Formats: sequence, C-alpha cells, structure tokens
Amino acid sequence: MKKFALLLMVALSVISCSTEVEGDKFHLESLPIDSAILPIEFKKDSIYELPFNYIRPTTCHVFEGFYYERNLNVRTIAIQTSVLEQNNCEVATVNPITEILQFKPGNETSYVFKLWKGKVNGVDVFEEIEIPVVP
Repeated sequence: MKKFALLLMVALSVISCSTEVEGDKFHLESLPIDSAILPIEFKKDSIYELPFNYIRPTTCHVFEGFYYERNLNVRTIAIQTSVLEQNNCEVATVNPITEILQFKPGNETSYVFKLWKGKVNGVDVFEEIEIPVVP
C-alpha cells in the first residue's frame, strides 16, 4: 500500500509540473501619451491625481499600468498595455482613454515630466513639461 501511495504521489507531481502554459498569449506594448492635464505647480507632500490620455488602437490592447522612470527630478511616462494575440481584434471605437497616475511631490524644487509621444524614424520623441514645487 505504501508503494502505491508513493507511486501515486510521484505521478501527480509529474503531471502538476507540466511546462505548457494554457490561456491567452499576449505581449507588452508601450503606447504614447496623447495628452495630459497637469497643474501649473505642485505643493510639497500633497497627493495629485494626474490624468493621462492615450489612444487605444484595438480592442486587444488592455491597460496594464504606466511605464514610469524616475531620475532625480525627471519622470518619464508612457502607457503600458498588454496586447492579446488573437485574430478577432477590432479597431477601438472609444478613444481617447484616460488613466490616472497618483503623484506626490517630495523635496525637489521642480519636476520635469517627459511624456513619451512615440517614435519618429526610430527615435523616441518626448514632450517635456516642468512643474515647480511650492511650499
């Protein structure tokens, strides 16, 4: 009986360790910021909800979050999406889409937001907006 139980446990272990992944296949894709509504100044330690608009190309593009890179007082931002690899994708009819990024300024005297606008001839293009921080 012990041998049967051991054999059953080994068989279940092998079956449960299958390397095949079931479900939808997808890949990540960054989308450009179409527009943003940013304040003319920040107050230190206040929390801001910053709306960013983007164009969703197809119904298979699903918002995953923001590409957000910090470097001193510079914040580089783009939209991060998952693209479902399906053959029934349609052109998205509801555009632009607005997503909110929460931002809390710290000890910097200003912040530079670099909004990714896409690529032109293979080169990344950014819109830069500097916003001062007041006490």
